[in-house]
Amino acid sequence: MMLLAGGVHAAPIDDALQQYDGGRYDAAAKQLAPLAEQGNAVAQEKLAVMYFYGRGVSEDEEKALQWARRSADQGNLDAMFFIGNMYVFGDKLPKSVQDPDQEAARWYFEAARKGHAEAEYGLGLLFLAGKGVVQDQEEAMRWIRSAADHGHPGARSFLGGAKAGH
Repeated sequence: MMLLAGGVHAAPIDDALQQYDGGRYDAAAKQLAPLAEQGNAVAQEKLAVMYFYGRGVSEDEEKALQWARRSADQGNLDAMFFIGNMYVFGDKLPKSVQDPDQEAARWYFEAARKGHAEAEYGLGLLFLAGKGVVQDQEEAMRWIRSAADHGHPGARSFLGGAKAGH
């Protein structure tokens, strides 16, 4: 443990995330960009979200995907999940591949198999609908139950509030 003279200063990523969480996207973008360039996976993922939605930067799905992939390549589960979401909810990105649902399922699976609750739920819904994967009710319920076990509110409500402890 290191003690700093003159008080504790937040790490640059913490300050940038505070700007982001506070909705000050212009300030967040200025702070996140250099951190992302330096390889910070969290900064890369947040920048991807900002480019996707045009928050603090111009909307650009291609840049969003580039930043998310750089983050995902470092094992960031939120980035993997977000790439899946971009293929489901994007404007241009889904048109860039033959089967956007299959692409989403692939990225959801990458995060889900490591316990990412939102990805587990998303993957479960894809199995339920047979989108991007073979329709399989049993497999769908397995992923949705896992998401509920990991605290996902949507999955818990899907399975029935009373049984999930609501």
